[in-house]
Amino acid sequence: MNLPSKRGITYPLAIANGNLAVSTDLDLVREHIISVLETRPFERVFRADYGMPDQVFSVIQPEIIDAKIASAIEREVTELEDLRVQGEWYAGEDGLYNVNIYYTVDGIPQPSLSLTLVA
Repeated sequence: MNLPSKRGITYPLAIANGNLAVSTDLDLVREHIISVLETRPFERVFRADYGMPDQVFSVIQPEIIDAKIASAIEREVTELEDLRVQGEWYAGEDGLYNVNIYYTVDGIPQPSLSLTLVA
């Protein structure tokens, strides 16, 4: 892997041996994507624009929602290449959106992320 070794606090926060757990490299990138999706604007005091805006779900067309999700991720996670987001409304439950995220880091395809977001 050509990326310089990166270290950061694990998301979600965890304790390991009495200290905050640390993630590295590809795990850190995956956790960063999840962090963006689970954070709403103004949740982070010093980074008010970090995260995924609530108005992402103000439309019902999956293509538009997917583009907004991809934009939020690309704005914050700079290590990604070939990001692709595919989502659909969950059949059976109102307000749930299933999303699959496909991406590459340093030319290496990563396992996709599958999440259910609450609109």
